[in-house]
Amino acid sequence: MFDGPRLRPSAIGLFSGCGGLDSGFDDQGYELSAAFDACERAVTTYNLNQRNRARVLEIDQNFSIPHGTDVVLAGPPCQGFSTGGGYKKDDPRNSLLLTTCQLIARSRAKVAVIENVASLTNIRNRRYLASALTILEDAGYHCEVTLLLASDYGVAQRRRRAIIVARSDKRHFTLAPETSEAVKLGEVLGGLSAASANHEPIFPDRQSKHFRIAQRIGPGQKLCNVRAGPASIPTWEIPECFGKTTQVERCILSSIRRLRRQSRKRDFGDADPVEISALHLECPEANMEAVESLVGRGYLRWIEGSIDLTNTFNGKYRRLDPNGASPTVDTRFGDVQLFLHPEENRGLTVREAARIQGFSDDFLFPSELSRKDIFRMIGNAVPPPMARTIANFCRELL
Repeated sequence: MFDGPRLRPSAIGLFSGCGGLDSGFDDQGYELSAAFDACERAVTTYNLNQRNRARVLEIDQNFSIPHGTDVVLAGPPCQGFSTGGGYKKDDPRNSLLLTTCQLIARSRAKVAVIENVASLTNIRNRRYLASALTILEDAGYHCEVTLLLASDYGVAQRRRRAIIVARSDKRHFTLAPETSEAVKLGEVLGGLSAASANHEPIFPDRQSKHFRIAQRIGPGQKLCNVRAGPASIPTWEIPECFGKTTQVERCILSSIRRLRRQSRKRDFGDADPVEISALHLECPEANMEAVESLVGRGYLRWIEGSIDLTNTFNGKYRRLDPNGASPTVDTRFGDVQLFLHPEENRGLTVREAARIQGFSDDFLFPSELSRKDIFRMIGNAVPPPMARTIANFCRELL
């Protein structure tokens, strides 16, 4: 027979957010004694769902993990390591990864789980990762690092995260949680009604630019001028919003779209303005009158004697595909300009974003918080189904 701690291991959460990682361990029978986060809104949400275990606290070197804790769960801030955050190597929050490891090392917890963005393993962040692992290894932990894809663990989302698992007494293991069958997005979003908690669809006005663009975007497509192919709808194919174009003008625009990535001049970025001579070779019918007309209507711009597209974003108004997985649920997921419901011409609701992350409908978000705050919490969370898989794996390490 297993002893008590083996049956119900104790755990605490550091930088716990609203509790995605912690809830997965709670579901699998761990005894979550406490959780800590600096964000009052996240702590309020955590306590609404996790029996008032969390409190607001700035975690630093003066903090101590309670003696006898079996498992430490941590999600230190990742903005400085993120590609979306621009790889801010001097971001002061980066040091919190090292602080987390130092706290774990002092605690002598049996197992630690640290979650962060996938780009933590990139070459630009390798120094921080190596320092973090060294702290744990010097304290006698065996560490494994891997990238997990949420869609491999019962989540309808292409979300990749870096997971560090550390085990005390240098006991070796291989970090390979058991995968599960893929889930389609349409299955996850089905069955919601007006009575569902945190589900309040907001439709743009039918005469608005948002609505008219959304009407032209199909499942799996996005508004995008800089990539060709069936998944990209360029602005010149939506004349009711961006203005009509002639056949010659569309030739000019599509030619510049190709050339700006093929005829490279700079050693940074992924595209360059196009010289007029190159444009004429690609599109012989191009003429300066048509080019200047496109400049005047906002389709093109001059840059130091060369010409380039004006709207060079790589995708807005992304229509989710009900038969596939969602892109990463981030803190902006409720913005209609960025993500569209698979079938309706609107953005996603809080409950829909939560479902895509794998939160159950029983997990509630305080009504007094703004949608922006709630989407930020959801986007920063670990998908609970992934957390449950990690929890099962860690149970075998104790």
